[in-house]
Amino acid sequence: MASQSTTAYEIRFSALKNGFHYYDYALDHNFFMRFPESLIHQAMIHVRLCLERKTREMVLDFTFNGSIHGVCDRCLTELDHPVEAESRLLVKIEDEPVENTDQIWYVSTTAWSFQLSDYLYESASLLLPLRFVCQADQQSACDERLSSWMSGNTSAIAHTPAVGEQTDPRWEKLKQLKIN
Repeated sequence: MASQSTTAYEIRFSALKNGFHYYDYALDHNFFMRFPESLIHQAMIHVRLCLERKTREMVLDFTFNGSIHGVCDRCLTELDHPVEAESRLLVKIEDEPVENTDQIWYVSTTAWSFQLSDYLYESASLLLPLRFVCQADQQSACDERLSSWMSGNTSAIAHTPAVGEQTDPRWEKLKQLKIN
């Protein structure tokens, strides 16, 4: 649910004639700031909407293109994950209220507009990868030191205390224990 309402993502369908109508939206940092629980903080996603208005319904076809900025889960390198998707939403105009589903929304015959910001947010959130990782074809590759540590070569990352850094004497006692 959006923390504040906006008319930028409002479709005023009562004034639309039957036929095709086109809209362009940019989902960027300012858009995702409206959703405090968002996992997306920086992105640039271009959304192209083709709305087909009919007498008692509307067919909304969305095309998402762009990238989501994130941090590699392995080496913490900042990277942009490309995203591309299409989705369809059917909006039916009904006399009696009916509960919305994921792909079908119902609006009252007395309504004159509906808000798309929640739908755009949810659709963009579904574009998030399960894991952000550097890809071989990208210019940024995972840090070699961390990659070798991940593969089990812990000798490459031996921690040496800095000058003046003291270790807790309790740890030294624990290191001396032999467990069979």
